[in-house]
Amino acid sequence: MDTYNKIVKYSGYLASALFISIGFIISYEVIMRYLFNSPTVWVNEISRFLQIWATYLALTYSFHKNDFIRITVIYDKVGEKGKKILDLISAFFILIFSSFVLYYGWLIAYDSLKVGRTSSTILDVPSFLTEFAIPLCFGFLVLRVLLEIPIYIKSILK
Repeated sequence: MDTYNKIVKYSGYLASALFISIGFIISYEVIMRYLFNSPTVWVNEISRFLQIWATYLALTYSFHKNDFIRITVIYDKVGEKGKKILDLISAFFILIFSSFVLYYGWLIAYDSLKVGRTSSTILDVPSFLTEFAIPLCFGFLVLRVLLEIPIYIKSILK
């Protein structure tokens, strides 16, 4: 569990670093395009690639930090035990949804790897490199939810 927590923590840090990198390379593109009239061919695809990875890497970190979006109209009106029950119900929905995304995301990524699908841009990046972010990061999320559900249940039964 300790190793897994470190992986989750550093995935959040990596996601932050990727978002910062996106800001820098887009700024570079703006400077090159409008000041030097010399646009790049790689910024659009690389920034999209980094954004996909950063978004999905931040997914498990957000769940770990309990920072998912909530509908607080109901959540704020129930007591502590009610909040724990709602968190458990939410975890089950996240588990079901994430399991489907993991399964079908893997099928798509594996198919891209198998057939050698690439992007339709000049960089011709293998599609697997971006598509693999989905099953990998949703796999981490499924694992995290499976580890958290018993904790939710124990806190409800106290």
